[in-house]
Amino acid sequence: MRAFGCIAACLLAIVVGPEAARAAPRYTGDATACVEDGHPVRLTVSVFGVRSGDGLMTITVYGDNPDDFLAPGKKLGRVRVAARQGVTEACLAVPERTSYAITVYHDEDGDGDFNRNFFGYPLEGYGVSNDGATLLGIPSYESARFTAGPGENAVSVTLAY
Repeated sequence: MRAFGCIAACLLAIVVGPEAARAAPRYTGDATACVEDGHPVRLTVSVFGVRSGDGLMTITVYGDNPDDFLAPGKKLGRVRVAARQGVTEACLAVPERTSYAITVYHDEDGDGDFNRNFFGYPLEGYGVSNDGATLLGIPSYESARFTAGPGENAVSVTLAY
């Protein structure tokens, strides 16, 4: 897989139907809902530029090892929530690390895939923390890297479509 195929593969380990996901957030990896105890770092992620309330927003958090970024099975946590036009927010509690990186994509049609055209260009919204620059379509860990400490931390991501 090239370009955004890697992102899609990394973000789609668990496929849930849109109706099930609307009922409650789905947490995977070591992350827990922010209201639960257990992990000291709480990341409230605000996703801006959401063009519709259709489908699901998938937010994935990676830890401080650059080699783990976008690698299958290496996430700290993931949440899927119903998309909201304009701004979609979600919160994850994660283990403490020296730094983090976040990827987001808008599964607008709710099919469980990060849809791309024939040339591999994304047909659905995507973004990374820090609105990190991409090189040939694949964001680097360093461009998405941020620090967060125990307690509440706000992170924003702006989608590109």
